[in-house]
Amino acid sequence: MNWPVRRQTAGFTLVELLIGMALMGIVMMALLAFFTQGTRISAQSSSRADMQQEVLNAQQLIAGKLKGAWYVYPPLASSTDVWSLTGTNLTKNPVSNNNTWKTAVAITPNQPLLAMILPPDTVGGVYSFIAYYPVKRSDWIGGVTAGSSKDPGVDASNANTWVLAEYRATMPTGFSDVYPPAVPPPMPTGSQSNILSDYVAPTIVTAGFTTAASTYTMFTYTLDSMGTVRGVTLNLATTRQTSGTTLRLPNATDEYTISVFPTNLGKVAVN
Repeated sequence: MNWPVRRQTAGFTLVELLIGMALMGIVMMALLAFFTQGTRISAQSSSRADMQQEVLNAQQLIAGKLKGAWYVYPPLASSTDVWSLTGTNLTKNPVSNNNTWKTAVAITPNQPLLAMILPPDTVGGVYSFIAYYPVKRSDWIGGVTAGSSKDPGVDASNANTWVLAEYRATMPTGFSDVYPPAVPPPMPTGSQSNILSDYVAPTIVTAGFTTAASTYTMFTYTLDSMGTVRGVTLNLATTRQTSGTTLRLPNATDEYTISVFPTNLGKVAVN
């Protein structure tokens, strides 16, 4: 009598299955890390390009206004003198943490406020006042209406960076157009500010963004023998924490720099 031959069916043992699953897990983890890193690099590259373009656009806009300025406010004569624009968060000094600005050369650290008077556009028109200055990002957001054109959006990881603001006003009735003024004209107060550039690097030591090696002076002045401003150098840097990394442009310690020598000082430009 012939008994049927029993054939063994090939298969994987439990140990082999566990080893295979472990190897597959390693491969999947490697792929996940690869794609995560690629996404992070892509996000950082996009942020870098946006940050650079925004800060350079702001710098060029300020330079254009300076070239046509009728008068540029010099640094204050004394460290006891102060400038003040409003009492709101939108003009809050990020260095002193209040609404007064001391721009005297002797003040350390420097409190960056650049102010100028623009000539009228037409005969008999009014002179305009314009100022540029930084505000701590969290203070600015606290002073604007959520969702408005002035709201850059909450970003908790970058609350201590700065925004660069532009303040516009009209010189009051009775303003004397004698140039150069014997003393700097009073700055118009109570007007509104608008955001010009986001994620500006603080000029002072700020944890996570600015170190002692990367502090800088935002506005420096060239004065003549009479103390009249003849030139201004604009220094701007931008910084932002994104995807777990702090980006700073143009690099870790420098700034984008441009020097402007106003060509319309004391002249009235009429279109």
